This record gives sequence, structure tokens and C-alpha cells, in this order.
Amino acid sequence: MRICYLLLALLLTTAASAQQNPQYSQYIFNSMSINPAYTGSKNVLNLNAFHRSQWTGIEGTPNTQSLAVDGVVASDRLGLGLNMTRDEIGAQSTFSVYANAAVKLPLSDKAVMSLGIAPGLVQYTLDGAALGIEGDPSIPTGKKTNIRPDIKLGAYVHTPRFYAGLSASDLLQYSDLDQIEPERHYYFTTGYVFDVSPFLKFKPSVLVKEDFNAPANVDLNAFVLLSDRLWLGSSYRTSMQLFGDAAEGEDINKRTAVAFIAELQVAKALRLGYAYDKMLNGLGGYNTHEVSVGYYFFKKKTDSKMLTPQYF
Repeated sequence: MRICYLLLALLLTTAASAQQNPQYSQYIFNSMSINPAYTGSKNVLNLNAFHRSQWTGIEGTPNTQSLAVDGVVASDRLGLGLNMTRDEIGAQSTFSVYANAAVKLPLSDKAVMSLGIAPGLVQYTLDGAALGIEGDPSIPTGKKTNIRPDIKLGAYVHTPRFYAGLSASDLLQYSDLDQIEPERHYYFTTGYVFDVSPFLKFKPSVLVKEDFNAPANVDLNAFVLLSDRLWLGSSYRTSMQLFGDAAEGEDINKRTAVAFIAELQVAKALRLGYAYDKMLNGLGGYNTHEVSVGYYFFKKKTDSKMLTPQYF
């Protein structure tokens, strides 16, 4: 019951001031969700879907679904994509649609820089009736919906072994108090792939998510790739006060979690992924599950070949 009150308090605070972005564990295999400059980076038509159930066993906890498609045109110099996401927590839900575009600029024979933009629309819905609370004027009696435009920007540099990306979301802000105003989020990612043997590769990476109003979320990731078909790895997620001072009484260690992630290239065009998250705090008794499915639509000239391993 205490957790239910906690979720309700979080929901009301979010509805009144700021909406946080959905949490992903498998963004490593679908970075377009956090950086529009990643659009078209696989050089094929790529379809990706995933479902995430957070803290299963608790009513009203976050539940997220996403569908994304991206590809390349203009002699593989322009990436285009579409990303749709639905996120629900308790009586509040969010549905977003973004149209992604990324221009690829060769830096050398191996290095490419991509600059991306993603305009979109975000719909926020709060179902006051689902809260079961009457007589509170701050809670709507039915569904209250807000729709607002948004835009994301990003830059992404990569070689066959190294990558680094910088992006920002929720860039359009509003002063209208009737609108739900999300915090701007900034993302930095980087990683590298090392050859350990002809059969084994090792890929460490890091993701930093910052909004400058709370401790930054930091993911430290380590993966191995077996025979260019099976990714196995783990992610340690924690919070760090990178800028400014932590709020008095705030225990950022309560945000730590660990994720175990696997992705298998089942066939030339099909890949399956799974992530299991474990909180390292009072919610440790509740588990989070995330499943993903990816499918590549190949160009005719590559129909008879396996896709070149995509490390990023």
C-alpha cells in the first residue's frame, strides 16, 4: 500500500510540473529512440518494436511500448524514420510520434558524422476517474488531454569500431500552466568494440542522461559479441550529481539498478532481444522485463548476403 501512495504522489507531481522520459534498457540496439542522428545508420530498412513492463506485480507501474522504422535514401546519405511510443504510469499516459531525419557527412574513409532532427507531437492524458479520489479540485473528474509539439536534435560520429553521440529532447518549452511541461533532457553516449578473438568481441559503453534539475542518470554497460550473432551483457544504472549540489536529504543511491541483456540474430533479417532489470533498493523484490523484435528489409543487391555486423 505504501508503494501505491508513492506512485500516486509521483504521478501528481509529474502532472503538475514535469514529465520524465520513458526508461529503456535496450536503447543500445535502437539508439534512434534517444538520438535522431542515429536514423538510417544501419543502411537498411530497419523495423524495431519493444515492450517494457516495469516493477511487475505492482498495480499502476510504468508500462511502455514502442515501434520504430528507419532507412536510407539519396545514395545512403540521408536517413529517414518514424518513432511511435506509448508510456503509461497509473492514471497517466503519454503517446508520442516523431518523424526523424539524419544527414550523413563522411569525415574520412571510415568515419561518418550524422546530424539529426526529429519534430513530433506528444499527447499527455490524465484519467482522474482512475485515481478513485473525489472532491479534490486539483484532480480532473474525467480524462484531461494535452497535445503539444516537440523537437529533438542530435549528432552522432562513428567508425566501424567507435561511436559517440550527443542529443537533446523536449526542446520546446511552454509557459502555459495548463500544459504539462517536460524537462529538457540531454544525452551523451560513447562506446568501442575490441577484438578479443575471431569468435569474441568486447564492447564497453556509457550513457549519461542529464536535465540539470536532478542527479544525472548514468548507465555503465559491458557486452560481449559471440560469433557476430549473440550479444550478452549487463548494464549498471545509477545516479550521479555531475552538476551543482544534491538536494538536501536526497539519497541518489536509491536509484541504482542492474540489467542483464541479450540479443540474438536469429536469421539474416530477424533479431530478438530481452532485458531483465533488478532494482538495488526497496523495489528489489519487483522485476522489470523488456522484450524487443527487430527485422531488416534488405536491398535487392544484398539479398544473398548476411548483414555486415552492426556494432552500434
